[in-house]
Amino acid sequence: MKIASWLAAGLLILSAPAALAQGADELPEADLGTITVTSDGRSERTVIDDFVADITSIHERNGQVATFDERICPAVINLPPAQAQIINDRIARAALISGLQVGRPGCEGNVLIIFTEDSDRFVPAMMSRYGRVFRWHVADQERGQQLLNEFARDGRTVRWWHLTERDTLGHDGGSRLRAAFETDIYRVIQVVDIKRVGRVNLTALGDYLAMTALTRMSPDADLAGLDSVLNLFTPGDTPEGQAPAQMTDWDQAYLEAVYAARGDTRSQFLAQHDIAQRMQRRINQRRDGRSIR
Repeated sequence: MKIASWLAAGLLILSAPAALAQGADELPEADLGTITVTSDGRSERTVIDDFVADITSIHERNGQVATFDERICPAVINLPPAQAQIINDRIARAALISGLQVGRPGCEGNVLIIFTEDSDRFVPAMMSRYGRVFRWHVADQERGQQLLNEFARDGRTVRWWHLTERDTLGHDGGSRLRAAFETDIYRVIQVVDIKRVGRVNLTALGDYLAMTALTRMSPDADLAGLDSVLNLFTPGDTPEGQAPAQMTDWDQAYLEAVYAARGDTRSQFLAQHDIAQRMQRRINQRRDGRSIR
């Protein structure tokens, strides 16, 4: 696995690979069952609308939701090979669900997951050494500096930083509703604090990392009452009060919807409305046992 050259020196800051604590049943097979939503009286569509608006991080000034365009290549750094492979496989599975391709062994990593025992020390050092990488597009994004500050904030278990670019290939001059370009993610950097993760289901952790890598998510979204792997570190917020064992139907419906939605919208409202509609359709189809188109 090739690692981007600008990150190579940063790996020297990391300690020797450290294993994550695991339970005995860490690798359950994916089982897509019924969808459970606790909505405190709200309709399911209202819950979906609120979820999409809350979780979808839109920092492009054009209001577009950034996604990977074609191929992803996960690179798990500073974790024993057996554990890294589990994380790798879960991210690859999520990418395939999203309609993306997965690079062959030896590809250059564009989803970089760095495990460290002290992320509060490691992240500032990495940002200082590679300041240009982390300042990239900050000036062009809504609340870009706020986003950078959030990445640097102490105390986070998992952090993510997405690098984006505009893609004009295959687009005409645009219209009142459609832009002449899409916003693509071309690299994401995730930092996982091993000590804060604690005893963890690696399948669930891999799915959590996949969700936060393939889509730009707000780290402060309110997910209380939702059956989502994004509640991995706040199990009390799930309907059953337990951390999910893997990506749920709810999560998969969102991921599929984001990657099925149009990428050339001109407004945040249109982008989120499109995702919510497609997410509802997938939930209905899965509930009814119909194939998803």
